[in-house]
Amino acid sequence: MTEENTGNKKAKTRGSRKIIILSVVASLLLALACFIALALVPAPDGPPLKDPLRSLLTGLGVLGVAAPLCIAGFTLKKCFASSPYFEGKFIATVLNVFGFACFAAGLACIILGVYDWIVQFLESSQ
Repeated sequence: MTEENTGNKKAKTRGSRKIIILSVVASLLLALACFIALALVPAPDGPPLKDPLRSLLTGLGVLGVAAPLCIAGFTLKKCFASSPYFEGKFIATVLNVFGFACFAAGLACIILGVYDWIVQFLESSQ
């Protein structure tokens, strides 16, 4: 009975590793695509902070960077949960803090971009 449980545990571990790796790669590819598109978009005529497309692309790119940091932090936290040493937990916490900061910055960029789009829409309709 224990051999079956061990086999199931190994299968779950392999599957979860693949999912983690795929999610990290997908989010980094999203970030790279957003930053490349951001570099290719022509410069705005007005102030650069009033361009909603640039704000949305920046926000999505920063969220793409935040996801691997959070995933790595949670994975390391799980790996070092039973360890008596604090280094692994400290590194996991640092990764989680940087991931949360990137998440907050990306979310702020997206919210401000949507707000700018709404303001532009309301100004053009009047």
